[in-house]
Amino acid sequence: MTSLVPFHGHRSMSRPVGGGIFDDPFFRSFFDMNDAFSTAAFRVDVKDKGDRFQLDAELPGVEPEKIDLTVDNGVMTIAADMNEEKKEERENYVFNERRVGHFQRSFNLEGIAEEGISAEYKHGVLHVNLPKEKPEERKTQRKINIQ
Repeated sequence: MTSLVPFHGHRSMSRPVGGGIFDDPFFRSFFDMNDAFSTAAFRVDVKDKGDRFQLDAELPGVEPEKIDLTVDNGVMTIAADMNEEKKEERENYVFNERRVGHFQRSFNLEGIAEEGISAEYKHGVLHVNLPKEKPEERKTQRKINIQ
């Protein structure tokens, strides 16, 4: 299973036109740090557990009911809405910190048995179990009698 990688869709309108080795789609996705560090992204780890993959998405501070996990047409999307404000007041010092926005990432599910996907949310991490599709059994060779 080599395709459980972030699904970027079509973002070519925002890219400069030009040639060169780094214009290749492989290098663009490898060196494109927008998803990893932008406000619209969250970090994800994918582990191979033998018969399944485990995808861990870091969503600290997000309430479980604000997370939307969907599968549509071979693409899994994790979306979350964040509206968090922390206000602290101490001796003439006021501290306000806010995280507001919609976070979303999508993944290609090629080679995944979609009906068996399950998920749980613990300690700010969404754990998604992605069972691998079982390979089709090959028919054994047999001799056909000619009449």
